[in-house]
Amino acid sequence: MPYDTEPPRQHFSPVKTVLTPAVTALVVLAVACSQDYAEGDAILLPDAEGVFTPAVIGTAAVPPSESGQVALLADERVACVFDFYDTRVRCMDAEGAAVGVFGRTGEGPGEFGNSDSPNSLHLMRGEDGTLGVYDSRLFRFTVFEPSGSYVAEARMPFLQPRRSFGTVLTGTVWRGWIADSLMVRFDVNVASGEVVRQEGSPSGPWGVECGEGEGIDGIPDRAEGWVFEACGDRLIFVDNTGNATVLSVPTELPDERDVARREEEMWIGRATLGPAEMARALQISSDGTYQSLVDQTLESYRSRPKPYSLGGGHRLVDAANRYWIATQRDTHEWSYLDVYENAEYAGSVRVTDRLRGFDVFGSTLVVLVERQVGPDDADGVPDRALDWYDLGHLGW
Repeated sequence: MPYDTEPPRQHFSPVKTVLTPAVTALVVLAVACSQDYAEGDAILLPDAEGVFTPAVIGTAAVPPSESGQVALLADERVACVFDFYDTRVRCMDAEGAAVGVFGRTGEGPGEFGNSDSPNSLHLMRGEDGTLGVYDSRLFRFTVFEPSGSYVAEARMPFLQPRRSFGTVLTGTVWRGWIADSLMVRFDVNVASGEVVRQEGSPSGPWGVECGEGEGIDGIPDRAEGWVFEACGDRLIFVDNTGNATVLSVPTELPDERDVARREEEMWIGRATLGPAEMARALQISSDGTYQSLVDQTLESYRSRPKPYSLGGGHRLVDAANRYWIATQRDTHEWSYLDVYENAEYAGSVRVTDRLRGFDVFGSTLVVLVERQVGPDDADGVPDRALDWYDLGHLGW
């Protein structure tokens, strides 16, 4: 299959390196199309580095959770998150009011399978204003009203579902189910659970070879193509004819705040270690020939660029077939979502605080974030919140 590539762009300024003619075109397009807006409407243009900073139009506090799942419902005012510790869904509106809090552990209607994994439940928007919950432990898809009223359910095969559903739910499974494919797409009838389409993705590798511990996975777009993340530093856009465009995307080395966060996560993961195991983890040889396990891990982390993406769950294709991906750029005071259109970088959207999940629908972006810990936070634990942003006048 034919493919195009761009030269690698690693280790420089992550914003400046992704500037392309498409960014300049966005400014021209926004001005040229301004007559389509009502008189007096403000059109938000990108800054000199192609970054949009939209306005916050609503916020709602949500409880701590290990899950980054978030679904923006069809009215663009209500968003739902998964409360991992209490095994329930919490739906909030942009004014901060609770619309519905529902669910519990169990196997009955409206209940969720017991799990220690925050990724076992997936939230998605229904075209009719409902909320869908796919439970990978019970292999079940349940439809709720935002208030929590139970609507219907169906048995489903194992899959990673897309962000929205109508009469059909689309999802993917990683390689291996169909020969010569990287991923498999499933379309499943929501009412019956019947698989109505099963299709393998293109196989690649499009000249891309990943190192140890790196891989390729992706999602289908809305034009019968696919978008793959590869090796932590590339995106591969494959159209419906099999033609591929490989983009080298910018990465950056961890800063010291990233390292401190990584060390904190390591200690949390070792909370159950006994004294002997803890001593071995911290042991350093008297002659200096080896370091402690902690020091070795942090040294390795410092020396390798962070992957471009926050992870497989932090990407989507919107209704206009634009590809959105949450990046690992900064993630302290700000977080950045990069947007691609027709296999070209279109610009970035900057939001406040540390992004943990997001969804886009219509003219609205909703972001699940962890706030910066301030001097008044006695517990030292970041607060979590949903922030709504107006995308109506970004000039796209």
